[in-house]
Amino acid sequence: MRDSHNRRRFMKALGATSLGVGLAGCTGGGGGSGGTAGGSSGTGDSTTEVDFDLDAIEPDSLVGKGPSGEEPSPMDSVSLTDEQVSKVEEGEFNVEIVFHYKGDTWVRLQREAIKNRTEELGMNITGIHYPDFDPEKQSNILQTVAQKDDVDGVFSIPVDTAATVDAYREVAEAGKQLVFMDNVPEGFEHPGDYAGLVAADNRAMGTIGGRMMETLVDSGKIIVLEFDVPFYVVDERETGFKSVLKGNDDYQLETFGFTEPGNTLQLAQDALTANPDAAGLWAPWVDPPGAQAIQAIREQGMDIPVTSCDLGERSAVLMAEQSPLQGVGSQQPYQQGLTEVDMMAHALLGNETPPYIGVPSPAISRENLLDMYEKILQKQPPETVTEHFE
Repeated sequence: MRDSHNRRRFMKALGATSLGVGLAGCTGGGGGSGGTAGGSSGTGDSTTEVDFDLDAIEPDSLVGKGPSGEEPSPMDSVSLTDEQVSKVEEGEFNVEIVFHYKGDTWVRLQREAIKNRTEELGMNITGIHYPDFDPEKQSNILQTVAQKDDVDGVFSIPVDTAATVDAYREVAEAGKQLVFMDNVPEGFEHPGDYAGLVAADNRAMGTIGGRMMETLVDSGKIIVLEFDVPFYVVDERETGFKSVLKGNDDYQLETFGFTEPGNTLQLAQDALTANPDAAGLWAPWVDPPGAQAIQAIREQGMDIPVTSCDLGERSAVLMAEQSPLQGVGSQQPYQQGLTEVDMMAHALLGNETPPYIGVPSPAISRENLLDMYEKILQKQPPETVTEHFE
């Protein structure tokens, strides 16, 4: 009950913040460039830009596992042959999407990818739903979808993996294929209850942050902002970061936990005050905890590097303006959406599908920011980013 309550509290807290591409599609890296840490403000940051060996920093293969310890399968494990594409087109399948809420870049990219790929395959999207982080509302939506005779499959991300179990069970028992985004309801088993899960390789994202920190800092105290609510994707990020530095005696990790993502400025200030000799800082996502940590670093006149996760406008501005944010490991929501549709196509054809597909997480720093912005966010970087490269 406590974990379920914390998840709901977390989702509601996120709903009140400026959001972008992020964990479980509901936080981090971007919404806007506003706020003290997000814009070009002449703060006098003196952290030197580092040319990373990004090829070496990125893991050679998928490193994270699924929520129940499933080994990751690659995206091409659900690639479709020409013959399979023809069969999907002939099926004229109907699908619906049940998101967690409407207003962030991750949702936009997922929605665009699913729309584009289903159109290519001749599938019909008969409904897109946004329950506003409300598990009861999401359950009601799912129960309604379960009763629709003309719906063959459902894409969804659970608002609460415990509170929505019964509703998802109704969808599965109605014979509809379920493809999950980023997490799976508690107790669900593959393949009987769902076709599969597609998620970013969140452990790789943390690993990238750890390897970047190794490049930036030879030794010393590293402040780790840790999310103190059980949440699969964040836990994976934290595990990835810590796994890089924990085995090296040259580093001392100082962990500070938070439960309200939009209210981490005071925590970061306290952490820096308690550790004036800190050599670096890592946050599990940028907007707002990482950005607020950068604000605290600036206010205290410190010069230490920050690494984190997720690419969005705010994290892009922070890297572009040469703030303490030196690099991130990022999700690829658009590629994730395309893969989810291919998995659904296989399931609707009655083909076997893997329980968990991991989407590779690229390493991003200022040196590849402009190219990666367009690739990941599917649009040109805004002037708030490009003005720092003129």
